[in-house]
Amino acid sequence: MSTQTLVLTHGCSLSNLPLFVAVGEGFFADEGLHVEAPYFDDISSTAELLATGVADLGTAGFTQSLIDSVRPDPPVLVAGSGLMGVFVLTREPMSDAAPLAGQPVGTFRTDPMEVLLHDVLAAAGLAMSDVEIRYFDVLNDAIEAFKAGELAALTLAEPYAGRVRAAGGHVLSDGTDVWGDPFPDTTLVASSRFLRERPEQVRAAIRAMLRAYDLIVADLPGAIRHAQQYFPGYTVDELIDAVGRQPSMVDIRDLTTTVYDRWDTLRSLELVPEDAELPLHAVNLDLLNAELAAVTAAKENAR
Repeated sequence: MSTQTLVLTHGCSLSNLPLFVAVGEGFFADEGLHVEAPYFDDISSTAELLATGVADLGTAGFTQSLIDSVRPDPPVLVAGSGLMGVFVLTREPMSDAAPLAGQPVGTFRTDPMEVLLHDVLAAAGLAMSDVEIRYFDVLNDAIEAFKAGELAALTLAEPYAGRVRAAGGHVLSDGTDVWGDPFPDTTLVASSRFLRERPEQVRAAIRAMLRAYDLIVADLPGAIRHAQQYFPGYTVDELIDAVGRQPSMVDIRDLTTTVYDRWDTLRSLELVPEDAELPLHAVNLDLLNAELAAVTAAKENAR
């Protein structure tokens, strides 16, 4: 395999845990993949790295492959990474989003958190234009604005949501009320060109992610230590607690409908062209299927 170092893009939540573990444990290296996963605190970094071609492989929000489907060399969703763990949090307790009308609400453009906010508002009969949206790039900026009383509500993912809840934030939605239980949050993606030209490397990455998932299940405290550098100031216990609300999952073959069902929301948010057709090519689980079939066959042969 090529010795070129692959920059792995990734998000800022614990749903990226399999990637962090696969890097930290050397599972990518075991597969002949030379990778680096830089620290990010800017929510837009993932999409920019994919769009500019700096990264051909990594983890991204589960709606990213749909949003970027009209671009040249768009990312393709090839496997899962983590489930759920995204929230709409409010300063005051409320049973639905109706009281947010006219209020300032913080979120992150193009992220599943923005998609969730749209759908939670819609469930209460509100449009995004019915609230005062403030878009943030940096997580800590958004959290500080919420703490300072500048926002009536804020979308956050784990582990950040857990800390804000512990400080008195209220859960308006954990996503399951509008998207079902479970739903994907972060997924493994590969650029279309990379998937076409180097399918064996993509499959090797899926193998590394599956190994990481097995380790997470077998030894969560040991696995979580690989994530600490990406969440400065968070203790192992905090991160373990957060994984309970945002579990890892690489095999998301049963959740493709949940991905495609966000298409109308993406059109409403003007993240995709209004006249664009649902891009079925944005999800390709053939290599995940092949790898899981090989795992099953190996287990059968070992009996």
